[in-house]
Amino acid sequence: MRLLIALFTLSFALLAEGTPDGEWSWKMASPFGELNAKAVMKSEGGKLTGTFWMSETRKLEIENGTVDGDKIKFTLKRERPSGGSMTYEMTGTVNGDAIEGSASAVEMSATNKWSATRKK
Repeated sequence: MRLLIALFTLSFALLAEGTPDGEWSWKMASPFGELNAKAVMKSEGGKLTGTFWMSETRKLEIENGTVDGDKIKFTLKRERPSGGSMTYEMTGTVNGDAIEGSASAVEMSATNKWSATRKK
């Protein structure tokens, strides 16, 4: 019985490592310097939800999020201080406790690389 419980626990832990579920330290280079955030993501039935905390008071919600195997895709929309908004199309590949991806600004022809490390 103990062996069965140990195998189940190990299987669950390994399965969780291949998903985007959890809390992540996220960073992306930008023309204005490196952007950092705490990201909390959850996947269920091919859908990805979550929040990017850019600061204590500034958060961006994941929109249109999908998960397909180790691939994730979602959009983030931020309000501009001068008015209007900017939408980013985000894609990434989960590899254990790391994600590598790219962000394309819909309103501009800019693509930036981003990465995230799962917090333990």
